[in-house]
This record gives sequence, C-alpha cells and structure tokens, in this order.
Amino acid sequence: MTAYAVFEVNVTDPSWQKDYLDPTAQLVAKHGGRYVALGSPEVIEGNRTPPSALVIIEFPTKEAAQAWYQDAEYQPLIKLRQSGSTSDAFIVDGKD
Repeated sequence: MTAYAVFEVNVTDPSWQKDYLDPTAQLVAKHGGRYVALGSPEVIEGNRTPPSALVIIEFPTKEAAQAWYQDAEYQPLIKLRQSGSTSDAFIVDGKD
C-alpha cells in the first residue's frame, strides 16, 4: 500500500538547504519515493499559521518510507535540516 511522508518545516536559517536538498532527493529515489508536493502552503481554511514549507513524498509502501527515514545516509542530513529549521513529520498510509 502506498504511503506518504509529510513534513511541515519552519526554516530559521536557510543555509542548510544547499547541502540537503539534492542528497535527500537521491535517497528518496533510492527507496522508490517521489516528491508530490514541495513548497509554501496556502491556508484556505482555519487560523493556523502555515509552515515555511510543506513536503509530501510518496513511497510504494510504509516500509519503504520508514527505510528511507532510517537510512544511515539520511541521518546526517536530518541533523543538517534540524540545524536550521524545526519540523513536524509523519508517515501515513495512502488510500489504495
């Protein structure tokens, strides 16, 4: 069953992005994932302040999404992202 990794990212210092984006995209592809949304969200309902960026990555299975997030190559990239942002992240099953 398809699964999605969803990240709400609030950037506090964008300097990490140049060293994060390409290697992360390569690891996403390595685990069969693809970006389906990446950008600044527009609020259409509610009063919540939106994050700087909303990222949605589709994976073929929940196991593939978890394997990507737990990949040893991704661990230093997580720390890099966290050095200049705060995030809330989720993995959710798709509706197949």
